[in-house]
Amino acid sequence: MLIRLSQWAIPAAMLVLAGCTTVAPNSIREVNEQNVKGCRFLGNVNGSDAIFVGLSSSIGSKNAKAKAMNAAVDLKASDIVWGQQGTSATNEWVGKAYACR
Repeated sequence: MLIRLSQWAIPAAMLVLAGCTTVAPNSIREVNEQNVKGCRFLGNVNGSDAIFVGLSSSIGSKNAKAKAMNAAVDLKASDIVWGQQGTSATNEWVGKAYACR
């Protein structure tokens, strides 16, 4: 029984780690609408993760946020305003990217 468990433990751990999205190094500030009044709107960004739901929904939410942040990095954004933040039901983050600096 112990051998069987260890045979599944390593592949399961690798699957979990492979599913994680990392955020590209950045200095993007997460702000509200008041902070971007004088900034240039660059575009909408979003990220979602349907793989991790239920008990692992926090991982899915982090992955979704990382995907949206990476999209903001690609736009060369300095600031992001979130319109929708991931929940256990959606795991989707939607925001607006701005250039303020």
